[in-house]
Amino acid sequence: MVTYGGDEVNALVLDVGSTTTRAGYAGEDTPKVVFPTSYGYVEETDNDPASNVDGDVTMTERSDARIKKYYIGDNKINIWRPNMEIGNPMEDGLVNDWDAMEQIWDATFRNMLRVDPAEHPLLCTEPAWNTPEKREKMMELAFEKFDFPAFYLAKDAVMTAFSVGRATALVLDSGGSLTSAVPVYDGYVLKKGILRQPIGGDMISRQILDQLQNDLHLDVTPQYKIASKTVVESGQSAQVQLHDRPATESFNDYQISRVLHEYKESVCQVSEVTFDEGIMASRPQKPFEFPDGYNNSFGVERYKLPETLYQPRAFLRIPPMAEGSEQTRIPSIGLSKQQIDVTLGMHQLVYNSICSCDIDLRPLLFNNVVVTGGNTLFPGFNERLNYELPMMAPGLKMMQ
Repeated sequence: MVTYGGDEVNALVLDVGSTTTRAGYAGEDTPKVVFPTSYGYVEETDNDPASNVDGDVTMTERSDARIKKYYIGDNKINIWRPNMEIGNPMEDGLVNDWDAMEQIWDATFRNMLRVDPAEHPLLCTEPAWNTPEKREKMMELAFEKFDFPAFYLAKDAVMTAFSVGRATALVLDSGGSLTSAVPVYDGYVLKKGILRQPIGGDMISRQILDQLQNDLHLDVTPQYKIASKTVVESGQSAQVQLHDRPATESFNDYQISRVLHEYKESVCQVSEVTFDEGIMASRPQKPFEFPDGYNNSFGVERYKLPETLYQPRAFLRIPPMAEGSEQTRIPSIGLSKQQIDVTLGMHQLVYNSICSCDIDLRPLLFNNVVVTGGNTLFPGFNERLNYELPMMAPGLKMMQ
């Protein structure tokens, strides 16, 4: 039994997102552990030597004569290992790889929280569009694999609304892989109002990489490749010595994405009003130094790509399309042209979701808009939503 502040806090809470996983004890203000949902794995034969570069014990999964060694958590996944691939068990907010999810649960409870699952009830979040099949699989994992004595699946939108003291709210969740608008009334999700689209932080990161490579002619070098570097003046080419470290494409892409996330979190900002390039160009620039030592100050470009959250069709960097390629996925965006044509801005998504609900509930939902997810932490995001929504629905009140 765990005690906190003199009160018994027995239940565990697990929230697995596309980008990060959070876990801790019910009743506490913050999670005990936060780590990437992505995981590393190396496939080896039975007689291969163990590859414990960091000395940590790893989870394994046998398949015929091969062993899949999993590396879960910040410390393990970011250490360079030959032949290590990076995977993610989530797709469209739903679990797509149950073997990997089992390993993530095991690492969370046994290695990070260091608890015995049989002694704690578990509350786990799920998206509002979760399927009965995946819900059944989650319960099977909880009861049959981990022996939890009690298990509850809660809608993440409902939990978000409750976290700010609201039983009724429109929850706008903009995370790594997608953005959703989910109406909640009296603690229940209104399914007919659920809207989601594949616009998220991962897409913005891909757009940043495209901007850096094609506009600034800058190759992003991840930290694991760098042996040494020399200090250079702002705007000057990097002077760097690289390690000879061959890596898998997925590991290299993941390490590049870490650099892009840092750039995005340090530099990027959402315009508080409708984007105007002249006004944004007069704003102060922000400096940023990449791992290889290249540094520069960024001005209007740091506003352009986050603007895709509010004007996706106008600000996505779409390359010239070949005829008949409407359904072909564009690598620099992660979407097809057909998908881009139906994307909406954050304010439009909120408005359309609320308008899909009963007319008597709309004023209540418009006056209780709750935002959550990593993209809502961009400076200016909430101010922009407060600017756009009143023009569509006057008199609303938004919770952060």
